[in-house]
Amino acid sequence: MPGKGKVQSMKIVPPGKKKCVWMEAGVVSYKLCDNNYDCPTCVYDHAMQTKVARQKESMVAKPAEAQPDKFTATWVEKMMMLPASSRKCRYMITGEIGRKLCPNAYECGTCSFDRMMQQRLQSEPMAVSASVQVAGFEVADGFYYHEGHTWARPEYGGRVRVGLDDFARRLIGKLSGIEMPGIGHELKQGEAGFGVRRNGKSAGILSPVDGVVTRINDRLLDHPELVNASPYEEGWFAIVEPTRLRKNLKDLYYGEEAHTFTSEEKERLFSMANDDLNIAADGGISVEDISEELEETQWLRLVKAFLRSK
Repeated sequence: MPGKGKVQSMKIVPPGKKKCVWMEAGVVSYKLCDNNYDCPTCVYDHAMQTKVARQKESMVAKPAEAQPDKFTATWVEKMMMLPASSRKCRYMITGEIGRKLCPNAYECGTCSFDRMMQQRLQSEPMAVSASVQVAGFEVADGFYYHEGHTWARPEYGGRVRVGLDDFARRLIGKLSGIEMPGIGHELKQGEAGFGVRRNGKSAGILSPVDGVVTRINDRLLDHPELVNASPYEEGWFAIVEPTRLRKNLKDLYYGEEAHTFTSEEKERLFSMANDDLNIAADGGISVEDISEELEETQWLRLVKAFLRSK
């Protein structure tokens, strides 16, 4: 009777996630990237580089007959062992471009193509890969959500794009203006960093992360309606160089937690304004512009309550 072979579990990359370059190169069997391919600031990358360096140092001190049959290589070394036609550019690995081979031995810091991509990615919003309707509101996959109904989306180079979620844009309604911080302004998570205006009234918008503003969406200054039309893509607010990203992300809602949060916020909204909105508290379809159903004082009360602004 044949013996049972070792059962290997299926290692599936979840939707919206990407393989770490160490996994892509075949150094490790399974590791997802959680730092947007910003390897110089990645704790995992540093640990692996240190591990490889120490292993190589120990091998130097050993006689040839005591050398191990195999040793751990860095992901760059592994990728460089491949034929030139198989050395994927990191933007091909992430799916940002269809096909591009690395001509620069993975020295991204000195690569002109990498600099060009960084500039383009900062100015253009990344397309939303998928979104779902939760309690009548759109929740985009791959985004982190703050309790003040702003979102944060880490992008290549370690920077973070921020904006307003679908719940907030429906509650606020058609905007007449947006107040933006200046380049270099320092944002604090949970503190007002932006402002929105409607019918002469304004409300503060909380920043979802700590960091320094490196770019703002200038188009919103003349076209604030972009937030209403496309809150997750064209209507983004700013790009931030984060200062405490790992800690900040732990305080935000992601995935199923974001879905639960949105559902709970809808129930809280209906419990506060059911009579004013004239929608059944047990469901119904969310109106496109909730604010149209509210009087001015009701609007101010609800906006402050749900955006958590003072």
